[in-house]
Amino acid sequence: RLRPYFQSHQVVVKTDYPIKQILRKPELAGRMIAWSVELSEFGIQYESRGPLKAQCLADFVAELTPTTAEEPQVWTLHVDGSSNSKGGGAGIILEGPNQVTLEQSLKFGFKVTNNQAEYEALLAGLRLARDLGARKVSCNSDSKLMVEQLSGTYQAKDTLLQRYFHTASHQISSFDEFTIKHVPREQNA
Repeated sequence: RLRPYFQSHQVVVKTDYPIKQILRKPELAGRMIAWSVELSEFGIQYESRGPLKAQCLADFVAELTPTTAEEPQVWTLHVDGSSNSKGGGAGIILEGPNQVTLEQSLKFGFKVTNNQAEYEALLAGLRLARDLGARKVSCNSDSKLMVEQLSGTYQAKDTLLQRYFHTASHQISSFDEFTIKHVPREQNA
């Protein structure tokens, strides 16, 4: 298969190993002789590679090193949770750089209120964003209560919601930048 390529071009093998001497020794048996005969028709030349200049290596490293640290891009997180008599669930949409969009739906195996479902959706979305390496997150939610609690406008009075609030606040602190805003239900992707 490679015959046309070898015949149409001069092949020079640069190596530090004595391949030329190994392939030219007639006393070698087996595969080496077969390869030697096979390759001899192509007129392959063998040359010593020579020393690698330190400057070439330095130039190579300098060329591949990024000049400036890339600014982390903002990931957009849409969260929505809901609950009814049949159970609760959540939907998460995470939009990242380069048109990356991840959608996830959750079904809770436990009873939750609507507000708890909203917090569960947020916590799952924050874990997903963190696992994907997001450093800046902008979150949209249609839960006014959750948004205002996390913004500091409202206080969480219910003990269970206080635990959700503290867990969410702890996860939020792991990001370099985090914003959350209330959006109408129709606009919450």
